[in-house]
Amino acid sequence: MSANLPDLPVTEVAAAAAASATRLKPDAFEMLLEALLQIRLECHLWKAHFIHIMGHSFPQDSDNEYHDVWDLMLDRAIPKFSTENYTLFAPLFDTALKEARARLERLSTVYARVLPRHVQKRLAKATRQLEFSVASYRWIPARAATEDGDVLFSARFKAVIRLLRLIAHDADERLSAMVPEQN
Repeated sequence: MSANLPDLPVTEVAAAAAASATRLKPDAFEMLLEALLQIRLECHLWKAHFIHIMGHSFPQDSDNEYHDVWDLMLDRAIPKFSTENYTLFAPLFDTALKEARARLERLSTVYARVLPRHVQKRLAKATRQLEFSVASYRWIPARAATEDGDVLFSARFKAVIRLLRLIAHDADERLSAMVPEQN
């Protein structure tokens, strides 16, 4: 009996995960829950680092117009390019993103037996994209001499936020399908 869920888009995963979850051996089920939780938390760790660096300048959603913090970050929290901001956020793209990439890669390896193929492929692609984001962040100062620094800076933030949001939401959907909320 396979411990993997079928390869389905996130929108179709709920029914398949619920059906498959009942067929998993208890150890495999628990391992899959733990894997998805760790993947989800890894994305939120980077987000927390971003919010910490922004400090008091992080925008508030007092009108509750955003679905979640990821959306707020994309719409209102991307800083403008400056030498000071580049230096301020460098640890987020160097150290924090490298560590996130390595941990996601490790999670994919450690939980390879229980992670659905779709999730494994998404994590493999994500690790490549995160590696590119680390490298391209370093190029911004040199490229800003000939290109719009704000566009380059914004593109790096948006690419990482969208990617981590996608991974976190996918893990959330799968977790919700496997462990329905108790009322």
